[in-house]
Amino acid sequence: MAQLASEGIVIRGASVNGCEEILTPDALRFVAELHRCFEPKRRDLMAQRAAVQAIMDAGGRPGFLDETRETREGDWSVAPLPDDLRERRVECVGSVDRRAIMDGLNSAANVYIANFDDATAPTWETLIRGQAFLRQAVRGTITHEASDGRRMEMAPVVATLMVQPRSWHAIESRVTIDDQAVSAALFDAGLYLYHNAEHLHARQSGAYFSLGKLESRHEAKLWNEVFLYAQHQLDLPAGTARATVVVDTVSGAFEVEEMLFELRDHAVGLACDRWNYLFSFLKTFQSRPECLLPDVGLVTMERHFLHKYAQLVIAVAHRRGVPAIGVPAMQVPIPSDTIANRVAMARVMADKSREAELGFDGSRVGHPDLVQLARGPFDALWSLPTSLPTSLPKPTEARPSAKDLLTVPEGPITEAGLRHHVTVALRYLESWLRGKGTVPVRHDLADRAVVEVARAQLWHWLHRGAVLDDGRPVTEKLYSATVDYEMGSIRRALGDEEWALGEFGRARDLLDALVITPTLDSFLTVLGMEALLEIEASLR
Repeated sequence: MAQLASEGIVIRGASVNGCEEILTPDALRFVAELHRCFEPKRRDLMAQRAAVQAIMDAGGRPGFLDETRETREGDWSVAPLPDDLRERRVECVGSVDRRAIMDGLNSAANVYIANFDDATAPTWETLIRGQAFLRQAVRGTITHEASDGRRMEMAPVVATLMVQPRSWHAIESRVTIDDQAVSAALFDAGLYLYHNAEHLHARQSGAYFSLGKLESRHEAKLWNEVFLYAQHQLDLPAGTARATVVVDTVSGAFEVEEMLFELRDHAVGLACDRWNYLFSFLKTFQSRPECLLPDVGLVTMERHFLHKYAQLVIAVAHRRGVPAIGVPAMQVPIPSDTIANRVAMARVMADKSREAELGFDGSRVGHPDLVQLARGPFDALWSLPTSLPTSLPKPTEARPSAKDLLTVPEGPITEAGLRHHVTVALRYLESWLRGKGTVPVRHDLADRAVVEVARAQLWHWLHRGAVLDDGRPVTEKLYSATVDYEMGSIRRALGDEEWALGEFGRARDLLDALVITPTLDSFLTVLGMEALLEIEASLR
Protein backbone atom coordinates (compact mmCIF):
# COMPACT_ATOMS: atom_id res chain seq x y z
CA MET A 1 0.00 0.00 0.00
CA ALA A 2 2.95 2.33 0.52
CA GLN A 3 3.78 1.87 -3.15
CA LEU A 4 0.17 2.68 -4.08
CA ALA A 5 0.23 5.79 -1.91
CA SER A 6 3.11 6.97 -4.03
CA GLU A 7 0.82 6.46 -7.05
CA GLY A 8 -1.90 8.60 -5.50
CA ILE A 9 -4.04 5.68 -4.24
CA VAL A 10 -4.77 5.79 -0.51
CA ILE A 11 -6.89 3.29 1.46
CA ARG A 12 -8.26 4.63 4.76
CA GLY A 13 -10.48 1.66 5.57
CA ALA A 14 -9.30 -0.82 8.19
CA SER A 15 -7.89 -4.21 7.26
CA VAL A 16 -10.68 -6.83 7.10
CA ASN A 17 -10.89 -10.48 6.15
CA GLY A 18 -10.82 -10.78 2.38
CA CYS A 19 -9.15 -7.44 1.66
CA GLU A 20 -5.89 -9.06 0.55
CA GLU A 21 -7.65 -10.88 -2.32
CA ILE A 22 -9.87 -7.92 -3.28
CA LEU A 23 -7.74 -4.81 -2.71
CA THR A 24 -4.81 -6.06 -4.75
CA PRO A 25 -2.46 -3.46 -6.25
CA ASP A 26 -3.63 -4.19 -9.80
CA ALA A 27 -7.31 -4.10 -8.84
CA LEU A 28 -6.83 -0.73 -7.16
CA ARG A 29 -4.91 0.58 -10.16
CA PHE A 30 -7.87 -0.43 -12.34
CA VAL A 31 -10.28 1.46 -10.06
CA ALA A 32 -7.90 4.44 -10.19
CA GLU A 33 -7.97 4.34 -14.00
CA LEU A 34 -11.76 4.44 -13.94
CA HIS A 35 -11.70 7.34 -11.48
CA ARG A 36 -9.24 9.42 -13.47
CA CYS A 37 -11.12 8.82 -16.69
CA PHE A 38 -14.72 9.29 -15.52
CA GLU A 39 -14.81 11.25 -12.27
CA PRO A 40 -14.87 14.68 -13.98
CA LYS A 41 -17.90 13.61 -16.04
CA ARG A 42 -19.61 12.19 -12.96
CA ARG A 43 -19.16 15.47 -11.09
CA ASP A 44 -20.56 17.40 -14.04
CA LEU A 45 -23.61 15.15 -14.07
CA MET A 46 -24.18 15.69 -10.35
CA ALA A 47 -24.05 19.43 -10.98
CA GLN A 48 -26.64 18.94 -13.74
CA ARG A 49 -28.87 17.13 -11.25
CA ALA A 50 -28.71 20.10 -8.90
CA ALA A 51 -29.53 22.49 -11.75
CA VAL A 52 -32.56 20.43 -12.79
CA GLN A 53 -33.78 20.29 -9.18
CA ALA A 54 -33.49 24.09 -8.98
CA ILE A 55 -35.76 24.32 -12.04
CA MET A 56 -38.28 21.98 -10.39
CA ASP A 57 -38.16 24.04 -7.17
CA ALA A 58 -38.91 27.16 -9.23
CA GLY A 59 -42.06 25.60 -10.64
CA GLY A 60 -40.76 23.58 -13.59
CA ARG A 61 -42.24 20.24 -14.61
CA PRO A 62 -40.49 17.30 -16.24
CA GLY A 63 -41.63 16.18 -19.66
CA PHE A 64 -40.67 14.19 -22.73
CA LEU A 65 -37.82 16.01 -24.49
CA ASP A 66 -38.26 17.55 -27.92
CA GLU A 67 -34.55 17.23 -28.70
CA THR A 68 -34.66 13.43 -28.33
CA ARG A 69 -37.89 12.80 -30.24
CA GLU A 70 -35.91 11.16 -33.05
CA THR A 71 -34.55 8.58 -30.61
CA ARG A 72 -38.02 7.76 -29.29
CA GLU A 73 -39.46 7.47 -32.78
CA GLY A 74 -36.47 5.75 -34.40
CA ASP A 75 -36.24 2.13 -35.51
CA TRP A 76 -33.60 0.55 -33.29
CA SER A 77 -33.23 -2.31 -30.84
CA VAL A 78 -30.78 -3.46 -28.21
CA ALA A 79 -28.11 -6.10 -28.77
CA PRO A 80 -29.33 -9.74 -28.59
CA LEU A 81 -29.75 -11.04 -25.05
CA PRO A 82 -27.25 -13.56 -23.63
CA ASP A 83 -28.58 -17.07 -23.16
CA ASP A 84 -28.50 -16.96 -19.36
CA LEU A 85 -30.70 -13.85 -19.27
CA ARG A 86 -33.41 -14.97 -21.68
CA GLU A 87 -35.57 -16.33 -18.85
CA ARG A 88 -36.25 -13.82 -16.06
CA ARG A 89 -39.60 -14.69 -14.56
CA VAL A 90 -38.44 -14.27 -10.98
CA GLU A 91 -35.45 -12.34 -9.67
CA CYS A 92 -34.44 -12.29 -6.01
CA VAL A 93 -32.84 -9.14 -4.59
CA GLY A 94 -30.67 -9.18 -1.47
CA SER A 95 -27.53 -8.02 0.21
CA VAL A 96 -23.92 -8.98 -0.45
CA ASP A 97 -23.35 -11.00 2.72
CA ARG A 98 -22.44 -14.66 2.37
CA ARG A 99 -25.72 -16.18 3.53
CA ALA A 100 -27.86 -13.84 1.41
CA ILE A 101 -25.83 -14.59 -1.72
CA MET A 102 -26.07 -18.34 -1.17
CA ASP A 103 -29.79 -18.27 -0.38
CA GLY A 104 -30.44 -16.12 -3.44
CA LEU A 105 -28.39 -18.24 -5.82
CA ASN A 106 -29.95 -21.47 -4.49
CA SER A 107 -33.50 -20.09 -4.37
CA ALA A 108 -34.65 -21.32 -7.82
CA ALA A 109 -34.90 -17.70 -8.96
CA ASN A 110 -33.72 -17.00 -12.49
CA VAL A 111 -31.50 -14.15 -11.28
CA TYR A 112 -30.02 -13.14 -7.93
CA ILE A 113 -29.23 -9.43 -7.60
CA ALA A 114 -26.51 -8.74 -5.04
CA ASN A 115 -27.42 -5.18 -4.16
CA PHE A 116 -24.64 -2.93 -2.84
CA ASP A 117 -27.02 0.02 -2.99
CA ASP A 118 -30.36 -0.30 -1.19
CA ALA A 119 -29.94 -3.71 0.49
CA THR A 120 -26.47 -3.25 1.98
CA ALA A 121 -25.24 -0.97 4.75
CA PRO A 122 -21.95 0.40 3.37
CA THR A 123 -19.64 -0.45 6.24
CA TRP A 124 -16.11 -1.02 5.05
CA GLU A 125 -16.12 -4.64 6.20
CA THR A 126 -19.42 -5.37 4.46
CA LEU A 127 -18.26 -3.87 1.16
CA ILE A 128 -14.92 -5.66 1.01
CA ARG A 129 -16.18 -9.00 2.28
CA GLY A 130 -19.11 -8.70 -0.11
CA GLN A 131 -16.71 -8.44 -3.05
CA ALA A 132 -14.84 -11.49 -1.72
CA PHE A 133 -18.08 -13.48 -1.43
CA LEU A 134 -19.08 -12.52 -4.98
CA ARG A 135 -15.67 -13.62 -6.24
CA GLN A 136 -16.20 -16.99 -4.56
CA ALA A 137 -19.74 -17.26 -5.90
CA VAL A 138 -18.59 -16.64 -9.47
CA ARG A 139 -16.10 -19.49 -9.07
CA GLY A 140 -18.56 -21.80 -7.33
CA THR A 141 -16.50 -22.04 -4.15
CA ILE A 142 -18.70 -20.10 -1.75
CA THR A 143 -19.92 -22.05 1.30
CA HIS A 144 -21.67 -21.19 4.54
CA GLU A 145 -21.79 -22.95 7.88
CA ALA A 146 -25.07 -22.37 9.69
CA SER A 147 -25.32 -21.84 13.44
CA ASP A 148 -26.50 -25.44 13.88
CA GLY A 149 -23.39 -26.76 12.12
CA ARG A 150 -25.04 -27.52 8.77
CA ARG A 151 -22.81 -26.70 5.81
CA MET A 152 -24.39 -24.96 2.82
CA GLU A 153 -22.88 -25.27 -0.64
CA MET A 154 -23.81 -24.08 -4.11
CA ALA A 155 -26.60 -26.06 -5.75
CA PRO A 156 -25.85 -27.84 -9.08
CA VAL A 157 -28.01 -25.23 -10.87
CA VAL A 158 -28.05 -21.71 -9.50
CA ALA A 159 -29.52 -18.35 -10.40
CA THR A 160 -27.63 -16.07 -12.75
CA LEU A 161 -25.70 -13.50 -10.72
CA MET A 162 -26.29 -9.78 -11.18
CA VAL A 163 -24.75 -6.94 -9.15
CA GLN A 164 -26.26 -3.56 -8.32
CA PRO A 165 -23.47 -1.07 -7.52
CA ARG A 166 -24.09 2.03 -5.50
CA SER A 167 -25.50 4.94 -7.45
CA TRP A 168 -23.75 7.83 -9.19
CA HIS A 169 -24.33 10.27 -6.33
CA ALA A 170 -22.47 8.19 -3.71
CA ILE A 171 -18.78 8.47 -2.90
CA GLU A 172 -16.47 6.01 -1.16
CA SER A 173 -14.54 8.33 1.16
CA ARG A 174 -12.35 5.54 2.55
CA VAL A 175 -10.55 5.35 -0.80
CA THR A 176 -8.96 8.41 -2.37
CA ILE A 177 -7.34 8.79 -5.77
CA ASP A 178 -5.10 11.84 -6.15
CA ASP A 179 -6.66 13.25 -2.95
CA GLN A 180 -10.23 12.83 -4.27
CA ALA A 181 -12.73 10.38 -2.81
CA VAL A 182 -13.57 7.73 -5.39
CA SER A 183 -17.05 7.29 -6.82
CA ALA A 184 -18.81 4.48 -4.94
CA ALA A 185 -20.34 3.29 -8.22
CA LEU A 186 -16.94 3.02 -9.89
CA PHE A 187 -15.46 1.38 -6.80
CA ASP A 188 -18.16 -1.32 -6.60
CA ALA A 189 -18.43 -1.98 -10.34
CA GLY A 190 -14.69 -1.67 -10.94
CA LEU A 191 -13.71 -4.26 -8.34
CA TYR A 192 -16.40 -6.67 -9.52
CA LEU A 193 -15.37 -6.30 -13.16
CA TYR A 194 -11.68 -6.65 -12.45
CA HIS A 195 -12.01 -9.82 -10.39
CA ASN A 196 -14.81 -11.59 -12.24
CA ALA A 197 -15.48 -10.43 -15.81
CA GLU A 198 -12.82 -12.61 -17.44
CA HIS A 199 -13.91 -15.68 -15.48
CA LEU A 200 -17.58 -15.08 -16.32
CA HIS A 201 -16.78 -14.63 -20.01
CA ALA A 202 -14.85 -17.91 -20.02
CA ARG A 203 -18.01 -19.58 -18.71
CA GLN A 204 -20.02 -18.06 -21.58
CA SER A 205 -21.72 -15.67 -19.20
CA GLY A 206 -20.99 -12.02 -18.44
CA ALA A 207 -20.64 -9.34 -15.81
CA TYR A 208 -24.27 -8.39 -15.34
CA PHE A 209 -25.39 -5.24 -13.55
CA SER A 210 -28.60 -3.67 -12.32
CA LEU A 211 -28.32 0.12 -12.49
CA GLY A 212 -30.53 2.26 -10.29
CA LYS A 213 -31.30 5.94 -9.65
CA LEU A 214 -30.34 7.14 -13.14
CA GLU A 215 -31.85 10.58 -13.73
CA SER A 216 -30.99 11.19 -17.38
CA ARG A 217 -29.73 9.70 -20.62
CA HIS A 218 -26.38 11.33 -19.88
CA GLU A 219 -25.99 9.22 -16.74
CA ALA A 220 -26.81 6.08 -18.73
CA LYS A 221 -24.28 7.14 -21.37
CA LEU A 222 -21.61 7.44 -18.68
CA TRP A 223 -22.23 3.84 -17.63
CA ASN A 224 -21.94 2.79 -21.27
CA GLU A 225 -18.59 4.55 -21.53
CA VAL A 226 -17.42 2.82 -18.35
CA PHE A 227 -18.34 -0.57 -19.79
CA LEU A 228 -16.57 0.14 -23.08
CA TYR A 229 -13.45 1.32 -21.29
CA ALA A 230 -13.40 -1.59 -18.84
CA GLN A 231 -13.86 -4.18 -21.58
CA HIS A 232 -10.99 -2.66 -23.55
CA GLN A 233 -8.65 -2.45 -20.54
CA LEU A 234 -9.44 -6.02 -19.46
CA ASP A 235 -9.15 -7.33 -23.03
CA LEU A 236 -12.74 -8.61 -23.09
CA PRO A 237 -15.21 -8.69 -25.99
CA ALA A 238 -17.80 -5.94 -26.31
CA GLY A 239 -20.96 -6.91 -24.50
CA THR A 240 -19.26 -8.83 -21.69
CA ALA A 241 -20.74 -6.21 -19.36
CA ARG A 242 -24.53 -6.03 -19.61
CA ALA A 243 -27.02 -3.97 -17.61
CA THR A 244 -30.66 -3.80 -16.63
CA VAL A 245 -31.80 -0.22 -16.11
CA VAL A 246 -34.03 0.19 -13.07
CA VAL A 247 -36.37 3.02 -14.05
CA ASP A 248 -36.83 4.42 -10.53
CA THR A 249 -36.72 8.21 -10.91
CA VAL A 250 -39.29 10.60 -12.33
CA SER A 251 -36.84 12.22 -14.75
CA GLY A 252 -35.59 8.75 -15.70
CA ALA A 253 -39.11 7.69 -16.64
CA PHE A 254 -39.36 10.61 -19.04
CA GLU A 255 -36.04 9.55 -20.60
CA VAL A 256 -36.43 5.77 -20.37
CA GLU A 257 -36.17 5.25 -24.11
CA GLU A 258 -33.17 7.55 -24.36
CA MET A 259 -31.39 5.76 -21.50
CA LEU A 260 -31.96 2.42 -23.15
CA PHE A 261 -30.67 3.82 -26.44
CA GLU A 262 -27.43 4.99 -24.81
CA LEU A 263 -26.90 1.50 -23.34
CA ARG A 264 -28.28 -0.42 -26.31
CA ASP A 265 -25.09 -2.46 -26.89
CA HIS A 266 -24.98 -3.42 -23.19
CA ALA A 267 -28.65 -3.40 -22.13
CA VAL A 268 -30.56 -6.53 -21.13
CA GLY A 269 -33.75 -5.16 -19.58
CA LEU A 270 -35.80 -2.51 -17.84
CA ALA A 271 -37.18 -2.83 -14.32
CA CYS A 272 -39.57 -0.87 -12.11
CA ASP A 273 -39.12 0.00 -8.44
CA ARG A 274 -42.07 1.50 -6.59
CA TRP A 275 -40.19 2.70 -3.51
CA ASN A 276 -37.34 4.52 -5.22
CA TYR A 277 -39.80 5.99 -7.72
CA LEU A 278 -41.97 7.37 -4.91
CA PHE A 279 -38.88 8.80 -3.23
CA SER A 280 -37.89 10.47 -6.49
CA PHE A 281 -41.41 11.90 -6.82
CA LEU A 282 -41.19 13.37 -3.30
CA LYS A 283 -37.70 14.72 -3.93
CA THR A 284 -38.55 16.21 -7.33
CA PHE A 285 -41.62 18.02 -6.00
CA GLN A 286 -40.33 18.81 -2.54
CA SER A 287 -41.25 22.50 -2.90
CA ARG A 288 -44.88 21.81 -3.95
CA PRO A 289 -47.59 21.68 -1.24
CA GLU A 290 -49.99 20.50 -3.95
CA CYS A 291 -47.86 17.37 -4.42
CA LEU A 292 -48.34 15.96 -0.90
CA LEU A 293 -48.87 12.21 -1.13
CA PRO A 294 -51.33 10.38 1.15
CA ASP A 295 -50.36 7.52 3.46
CA VAL A 296 -47.87 5.40 1.57
CA GLY A 297 -50.00 2.28 2.00
CA LEU A 298 -52.54 3.94 -0.28
CA VAL A 299 -50.00 4.74 -3.00
CA THR A 300 -49.89 1.33 -4.65
CA MET A 301 -49.04 0.40 -8.21
CA GLU A 302 -52.76 0.52 -9.08
CA ARG A 303 -52.80 4.30 -8.64
CA HIS A 304 -52.97 6.12 -11.95
CA PHE A 305 -49.51 7.70 -12.06
CA LEU A 306 -47.75 4.47 -11.04
CA HIS A 307 -49.88 2.33 -13.32
CA LYS A 308 -48.98 4.57 -16.27
CA TYR A 309 -45.30 4.52 -15.27
CA ALA A 310 -45.38 0.72 -15.38
CA GLN A 311 -47.13 0.74 -18.76
CA LEU A 312 -44.47 3.06 -20.14
CA VAL A 313 -41.61 0.83 -19.00
CA ILE A 314 -43.28 -2.27 -20.45
CA ALA A 315 -44.01 -0.61 -23.79
CA VAL A 316 -40.46 0.70 -24.23
CA ALA A 317 -38.87 -2.59 -23.18
CA HIS A 318 -40.89 -4.64 -25.64
CA ARG A 319 -40.54 -2.16 -28.48
CA ARG A 320 -36.74 -2.33 -28.10
CA GLY A 321 -36.36 -6.07 -27.51
CA VAL A 322 -35.69 -6.48 -23.78
CA PRO A 323 -37.77 -7.92 -20.94
CA ALA A 324 -39.64 -5.70 -18.50
CA ILE A 325 -39.28 -6.67 -14.84
CA GLY A 326 -41.85 -5.73 -12.21
CA VAL A 327 -41.67 -4.23 -8.75
CA PRO A 328 -39.92 -6.11 -5.89
CA ALA A 329 -42.28 -7.73 -3.38
CA MET A 330 -41.21 -6.56 0.09
CA GLN A 331 -43.30 -8.99 2.14
CA VAL A 332 -41.61 -11.66 4.28
CA PRO A 333 -43.01 -15.05 5.37
CA ILE A 334 -44.63 -14.99 8.83
CA PRO A 335 -44.28 -18.54 10.21
CA SER A 336 -45.45 -17.48 13.69
CA ASP A 337 -48.87 -16.30 12.49
CA THR A 338 -50.71 -18.50 9.99
CA ILE A 339 -53.48 -16.02 9.26
CA ALA A 340 -51.14 -13.02 8.84
CA ASN A 341 -48.91 -15.13 6.61
CA ARG A 342 -51.86 -16.14 4.45
CA VAL A 343 -52.86 -12.49 4.04
CA ALA A 344 -49.29 -11.43 3.17
CA MET A 345 -48.82 -14.19 0.62
CA ALA A 346 -52.18 -13.38 -0.95
CA ARG A 347 -50.93 -9.80 -1.43
CA VAL A 348 -47.84 -11.13 -3.19
CA MET A 349 -49.90 -13.36 -5.47
CA ALA A 350 -52.32 -10.54 -6.32
CA ASP A 351 -49.49 -8.12 -7.12
CA LYS A 352 -47.64 -10.62 -9.31
CA SER A 353 -50.82 -11.68 -11.12
CA ARG A 354 -51.57 -8.03 -11.88
CA GLU A 355 -48.00 -7.52 -13.17
CA ALA A 356 -48.17 -10.57 -15.43
CA GLU A 357 -51.52 -9.50 -16.85
CA LEU A 358 -50.21 -5.96 -17.39
CA GLY A 359 -47.40 -7.32 -19.56
CA PHE A 360 -44.32 -7.66 -17.37
CA ASP A 361 -42.07 -10.59 -18.31
CA GLY A 362 -41.05 -11.25 -14.72
CA SER A 363 -40.78 -9.65 -11.34
CA ARG A 364 -38.57 -9.34 -8.26
CA VAL A 365 -38.87 -10.47 -4.65
CA GLY A 366 -36.91 -9.44 -1.58
CA HIS A 367 -37.02 -12.83 0.16
CA PRO A 368 -35.95 -16.19 -1.36
CA ASP A 369 -38.97 -18.01 0.10
CA LEU A 370 -41.25 -15.97 -2.16
CA VAL A 371 -39.63 -17.12 -5.41
CA GLN A 372 -41.95 -20.01 -6.21
CA LEU A 373 -45.05 -18.04 -5.23
CA ALA A 374 -44.08 -15.11 -7.46
CA ARG A 375 -43.27 -17.41 -10.37
CA GLY A 376 -46.77 -18.89 -10.56
CA PRO A 377 -48.62 -16.06 -12.35
CA PHE A 378 -45.87 -15.72 -14.98
CA ASP A 379 -45.72 -19.46 -15.60
CA ALA A 380 -49.49 -19.53 -16.00
CA LEU A 381 -49.66 -16.63 -18.43
CA TRP A 382 -46.49 -17.24 -20.46
CA SER A 383 -46.43 -21.02 -20.73
CA LEU A 384 -43.62 -21.35 -23.28
CA PRO A 385 -40.49 -21.74 -21.12
CA THR A 386 -38.05 -21.92 -24.04
CA SER A 387 -39.33 -18.79 -25.74
CA LEU A 388 -37.86 -15.35 -25.39
CA PRO A 389 -40.37 -13.55 -23.12
CA THR A 390 -40.47 -10.45 -25.28
CA SER A 391 -41.50 -12.53 -28.30
CA LEU A 392 -44.81 -13.41 -26.67
CA PRO A 393 -47.93 -11.36 -27.37
CA LYS A 394 -48.48 -8.58 -24.86
CA PRO A 395 -51.28 -6.07 -24.32
CA THR A 396 -50.50 -2.69 -25.80
CA GLU A 397 -51.77 0.76 -24.92
CA ALA A 398 -50.94 4.28 -26.05
CA ARG A 399 -47.86 5.91 -24.59
CA PRO A 400 -48.73 7.64 -21.28
CA SER A 401 -48.73 11.42 -21.34
CA ALA A 402 -46.74 13.69 -19.05
CA LYS A 403 -50.00 14.45 -17.24
CA ASP A 404 -50.53 10.72 -16.64
CA LEU A 405 -47.12 10.39 -15.00
CA LEU A 406 -47.53 13.48 -12.82
CA THR A 407 -51.08 13.02 -11.52
CA VAL A 408 -50.94 13.25 -7.73
CA PRO A 409 -53.09 10.57 -6.06
CA GLU A 410 -55.69 11.63 -3.53
CA GLY A 411 -56.15 10.15 -0.09
CA PRO A 412 -55.91 10.87 3.63
CA ILE A 413 -52.82 11.55 5.73
CA THR A 414 -53.36 9.80 9.06
CA GLU A 415 -51.76 9.50 12.47
CA ALA A 416 -51.27 5.78 11.73
CA GLY A 417 -49.35 6.70 8.57
CA LEU A 418 -47.19 9.12 10.54
CA ARG A 419 -46.42 6.52 13.21
CA HIS A 420 -45.68 3.88 10.59
CA HIS A 421 -43.05 6.04 8.91
CA VAL A 422 -41.40 6.91 12.23
CA THR A 423 -41.25 3.26 13.33
CA VAL A 424 -39.90 1.98 10.03
CA ALA A 425 -37.29 4.75 9.86
CA LEU A 426 -36.08 4.26 13.44
CA ARG A 427 -35.87 0.47 13.16
CA TYR A 428 -34.10 0.60 9.82
CA LEU A 429 -31.64 3.40 10.61
CA GLU A 430 -30.62 1.66 13.84
CA SER A 431 -30.06 -1.57 11.94
CA TRP A 432 -28.24 0.23 9.11
CA LEU A 433 -25.86 1.90 11.57
CA ARG A 434 -24.99 -1.58 12.88
CA GLY A 435 -24.18 -2.77 9.37
CA LYS A 436 -27.42 -4.45 8.27
CA GLY A 437 -28.93 -3.29 5.00
CA THR A 438 -32.42 -4.78 5.37
CA VAL A 439 -34.68 -5.38 8.37
CA PRO A 440 -38.18 -6.86 8.68
CA VAL A 441 -40.60 -4.35 10.22
CA ARG A 442 -44.23 -5.32 10.76
CA HIS A 443 -43.92 -8.27 8.37
CA ASP A 444 -42.52 -6.21 5.48
CA LEU A 445 -38.88 -5.96 4.49
CA ALA A 446 -37.48 -2.46 4.89
CA ASP A 447 -34.49 -1.50 2.78
CA ARG A 448 -32.98 1.92 2.19
CA ALA A 449 -35.48 2.83 -0.53
CA VAL A 450 -38.41 2.18 1.83
CA VAL A 451 -36.84 4.43 4.45
CA GLU A 452 -36.00 7.15 1.94
CA VAL A 453 -39.75 7.35 1.27
CA ALA A 454 -40.54 7.36 5.00
CA ARG A 455 -38.20 10.20 5.93
CA ALA A 456 -38.95 12.21 2.75
CA GLN A 457 -42.69 11.94 3.29
CA LEU A 458 -42.28 12.95 6.95
CA TRP A 459 -40.26 15.96 5.75
CA HIS A 460 -42.82 16.85 3.10
CA TRP A 461 -45.74 16.61 5.52
CA LEU A 462 -43.92 18.70 8.13
CA HIS A 463 -42.66 21.46 5.85
CA ARG A 464 -45.47 21.76 3.32
CA GLY A 465 -48.51 22.18 5.52
CA ALA A 466 -49.97 18.67 5.70
CA VAL A 467 -53.07 18.18 7.85
CA LEU A 468 -54.10 14.82 9.31
CA ASP A 469 -57.55 13.45 8.55
CA ASP A 470 -58.58 14.37 12.12
CA GLY A 471 -57.79 18.05 11.48
CA ARG A 472 -54.44 18.32 13.25
CA PRO A 473 -51.59 19.96 11.32
CA VAL A 474 -48.31 18.08 11.07
CA THR A 475 -45.99 20.21 13.19
CA GLU A 476 -42.54 19.71 14.64
CA LYS A 477 -44.20 19.23 18.05
CA LEU A 478 -46.44 16.45 16.71
CA TYR A 479 -43.52 14.83 14.89
CA SER A 480 -41.31 14.90 18.02
CA ALA A 481 -44.10 13.53 20.22
CA THR A 482 -44.61 10.70 17.72
CA VAL A 483 -40.90 9.86 17.76
CA ASP A 484 -40.93 9.85 21.58
CA TYR A 485 -43.88 7.47 21.61
CA GLU A 486 -42.45 5.10 19.00
CA MET A 487 -39.02 5.08 20.69
CA GLY A 488 -40.75 4.00 23.89
CA SER A 489 -42.73 1.32 22.09
CA ILE A 490 -39.61 -0.11 20.49
CA ARG A 491 -37.77 -0.09 23.81
CA ARG A 492 -40.59 -1.91 25.58
CA ALA A 493 -40.76 -4.50 22.80
CA LEU A 494 -37.01 -5.15 22.87
CA GLY A 495 -36.33 -4.88 26.59
CA ASP A 496 -33.72 -2.67 28.25
CA GLU A 497 -30.82 -5.08 27.71
CA GLU A 498 -31.26 -5.42 23.94
CA TRP A 499 -32.08 -1.72 23.66
CA ALA A 500 -28.77 -0.80 25.32
CA LEU A 501 -26.86 -2.82 22.72
CA GLY A 502 -28.41 -0.91 19.84
CA GLU A 503 -27.86 2.44 18.16
CA PHE A 504 -31.30 3.94 18.71
CA GLY A 505 -29.95 7.22 20.05
CA ARG A 506 -27.92 7.77 16.91
CA ALA A 507 -30.84 6.57 14.78
CA ARG A 508 -33.12 9.19 16.31
CA ASP A 509 -30.53 11.93 15.89
CA LEU A 510 -30.15 10.96 12.23
CA LEU A 511 -33.90 10.85 11.62
CA ASP A 512 -34.39 14.25 13.30
CA ALA A 513 -31.60 15.73 11.19
CA LEU A 514 -33.25 14.39 8.03
CA VAL A 515 -36.80 15.48 8.88
CA ILE A 516 -36.50 18.75 10.82
CA THR A 517 -33.92 20.35 8.52
CA PRO A 518 -35.47 23.08 6.30
CA THR A 519 -33.93 21.50 3.19
CA LEU A 520 -34.66 17.94 2.06
CA ASP A 521 -31.34 16.09 1.81
CA SER A 522 -30.96 14.37 -1.53
CA PHE A 523 -30.11 10.95 -0.03
CA LEU A 524 -30.03 9.82 3.59
CA THR A 525 -26.56 8.37 3.06
CA VAL A 526 -25.15 11.91 2.83
CA LEU A 527 -25.69 12.38 6.57
CA GLY A 528 -25.84 8.68 7.35
CA MET A 529 -22.30 8.01 6.19
CA GLU A 530 -20.99 10.56 8.68
CA ALA A 531 -22.60 8.62 11.55
CA LEU A 532 -21.50 5.29 10.09
CA LEU A 533 -17.88 6.44 9.82
CA GLU A 534 -17.97 7.72 13.41
CA ILE A 535 -19.07 4.27 14.59
CA GLU A 536 -16.37 2.57 12.50
CA ALA A 537 -13.72 4.89 13.96
CA SER A 538 -14.88 4.18 17.53
CA LEU A 539 -14.54 0.42 16.98
CA ARG A 540 -10.93 0.51 15.83
